[in-house]
Amino acid sequence: MKRILRLLLFAVIGFFVFLTGQTIGEHIAINREIRQFVQKGVLDEVNSTDTIKYYKVSRETYYPNELIRDPFYTGDYLKPGDAGDIFVTQRSPLVAYPGVDQFVTFFFGGHAAVIDDSNTIFETIGIPNSDEKLLDVILNGGRDTHVKGGIRNYWLDPTHRAEDNNDPSYRAFGTYYRNDWIGLRIKGITQAEIDESLAYLSKLEQEEAQYNFLFVLNTKNRYYCTDMVSRAYESIQTESGKQKYDLNRDTIAVTVNDLVLSKDTYISYYVTTDKNDVKHVYYIG
Repeated sequence: MKRILRLLLFAVIGFFVFLTGQTIGEHIAINREIRQFVQKGVLDEVNSTDTIKYYKVSRETYYPNELIRDPFYTGDYLKPGDAGDIFVTQRSPLVAYPGVDQFVTFFFGGHAAVIDDSNTIFETIGIPNSDEKLLDVILNGGRDTHVKGGIRNYWLDPTHRAEDNNDPSYRAFGTYYRNDWIGLRIKGITQAEIDESLAYLSKLEQEEAQYNFLFVLNTKNRYYCTDMVSRAYESIQTESGKQKYDLNRDTIAVTVNDLVLSKDTYISYYVTTDKNDVKHVYYIG
């Protein structure tokens, strides 16, 4: 019995070491893709301010054959994204829990959402209401723990969060949603396919498809944020009826890293914050 337990322990340790090495490699690859994207950016002096700098990455130099889309909704530079764009952040929302925050950030990432044609977003968040019990929500669903659309695009909103030094998220990110995030687009996608993916998400919203707290289990009509994004695009089929896009690289749990490193996505936005709290926004234009 001791021998079996010892073998199981070694197997668990070996898997964790493998997973850690794989994830380190993913972060290195993502940083390399970000550097390549940022290097093509040219300062947009007209729209830049002292607190937020914009850099245009010319589409002629970066995926020039992709569908042309507007980088900002109705020319409002605080409303990034066009229909079908995917926004992701690697940073966990669990800033109030040291250790857990870093673990989730490193291995899984923080959040993912999809922009619709009105510059609002589809997302799903697994946060029960204060009067709900977590176990009951996990098993039976909650009032608000389901796919939602029409959510205000908060990703570059400087008033997203109130100034409150008692709020761990404010201390970590200020009034913005996050200090750093990435925008993605699907390679080779058509406008008809974007409409199809948004219709898929609208259907999930109508069905109030619940958040999947178990991730790889109980997946029928349940979704976590990155899973919602990947399955929306993986629902698109070729003329022969085969899945056209694959955003889940390891076919297990879909992480933010999977979405960024998928062979079917490319970076379309990158937002970062420097030590002086100045935002730097890189976008394809």
